[in-house]
Amino acid sequence: MTVRFRRCLPVLLAVVLGVTGCAPLVDVEQTAAQVRSSVQAPTVRGGEAVIALDQEPDKLDPTLASTLASRQIFTSMCEKLYDVDESVHIVPQLAAALPQVSPDGLEMTIPLRQGVVFNDGTPFDAPAVKKSLDRHRELGGSSRKTELSAVRSVSVLDLQTVRLTLSRPYAPLTSMLADRAGMVMSPAKLDELGEDFTNDPVCVGPFKFVERVAQDRIVLDRSEFYYDRDKVKLDRLIYRIVADDNIRMANLRSGEFDVIWEVPTPEVPILVRDRGIVLLNQPTLQYYAITPNIQNVGGETGEVTGPLADDPRVREALSLAIDRGTLNKIAFNGLYQPACGPIPDSSEYATPKTQECVPYDPNRARQLLAEAGVPTPVRFEMTLANDPTQMRAGQIIQAMAAEAGFDVVLRPTESTTAIAEARDGQFQTYFGGWSGRPDPDGNIASFHVQGSSSNYSGYFTPELDDLIKQAAAELDVPRRRVLYEQIVDELHRRNSVIYLYRTQYYVAHTAELAGVQIYPDGIIRMNAAGYVQAGG
Repeated sequence: MTVRFRRCLPVLLAVVLGVTGCAPLVDVEQTAAQVRSSVQAPTVRGGEAVIALDQEPDKLDPTLASTLASRQIFTSMCEKLYDVDESVHIVPQLAAALPQVSPDGLEMTIPLRQGVVFNDGTPFDAPAVKKSLDRHRELGGSSRKTELSAVRSVSVLDLQTVRLTLSRPYAPLTSMLADRAGMVMSPAKLDELGEDFTNDPVCVGPFKFVERVAQDRIVLDRSEFYYDRDKVKLDRLIYRIVADDNIRMANLRSGEFDVIWEVPTPEVPILVRDRGIVLLNQPTLQYYAITPNIQNVGGETGEVTGPLADDPRVREALSLAIDRGTLNKIAFNGLYQPACGPIPDSSEYATPKTQECVPYDPNRARQLLAEAGVPTPVRFEMTLANDPTQMRAGQIIQAMAAEAGFDVVLRPTESTTAIAEARDGQFQTYFGGWSGRPDPDGNIASFHVQGSSSNYSGYFTPELDDLIKQAAAELDVPRRRVLYEQIVDELHRRNSVIYLYRTQYYVAHTAELAGVQIYPDGIIRMNAAGYVQAGG
């Protein structure tokens, strides 16, 4: 049984949030017990499952996509060369084995599964892999360019083997190939649709694309071509887009939804006691952060004016103004954890220095604003997704920042639009999350290196770029740890990304289903899911 207790809030936050000064929280230890998959009871073949997501996926094109919601869809229809297991270890998926790396680190040879076909019946082979990897690297607007920037060329050795030639040693590459950079698309469909691949995507996967109705649903059917199709029980997956937490929860309880992504934290202690619901819980690689626009003009490096862009002391003041522990307790019932850097504590590259949190110090924040000579309150807009959870966190940040001399104007925006505006520099600050990657470079390079796809702040320095590339090229784990300590220390000084908290994934499904899985990468895996056999 989960026990509730009460924790008094600071007076200002109590007023902002409309409470009397004390808020109900939950017993974190009891509700945070890790459950990553539902029991695999005997299941029957057939039926459909409705999965409710909290945001609209962007393009269903592995080259161009950049949202966690799209990754939820891809995992059911677009397999990768590699995947991660429940412990975030890299394992082969469409590859037949882990890559062979040359002694100098400049060649990576990948053997491929045999007897595999795409969901349009065309063969999966080395030329198909080369075509997709080249597209990821070369297509205009590709979100994969940074991830594959070390790849100089892709060669076909034979029908079952590809070789990647690198311009520099790049330790994270296998990890990158365990995500969208490693997804392989049907060459026939690429030839047919080109940049419109998103309209009718075809990959290798347990399910195949059927239709998409914007802001409503994405439908996938069980693939007759999948190499492991006998293990796939469900006939159809229907992904529904429902941003409102209350509607997702109500429809789960009514049985209209079978699985829901992102259970709101106030509902966690309630679902723990509901025998008709299975609650899955997983520590994550994900973080949420505030990104100031420092020099992003139309997606290119340019001149941005304003206190946050002009003076690093103002950005440091904003970081010091936020009490990350209290933010977690109030916004998320204490079920998440404060985070002050891009490397999760579960990483083999985590050290006490990379996990050290920025102190809450509003007095020092006010002093820094005075030293910067800026008029207070410092007013700026913060773009964020217009869902209840992010809005609540935004209101708490707004109240905390006000005590230190900031006037934060919340600008709620549809989630995919918010990401697009962040990429194009149409924001002052952006509050959003990153689902995280197993290798630290996947959480750092895209956000801080010049010209990277997710460097929304637009800020970079040649010195930090070189250090990030040096860490990625280092194959010795202890030496990489030292380099990441230096990188995280520099990130704290520049505050082009102000890290706030790391989430815990909560996914719920009806007890009629079994075999649903959630891993630290945040992806709901439905490959083995099915309806429980009567009497099972």
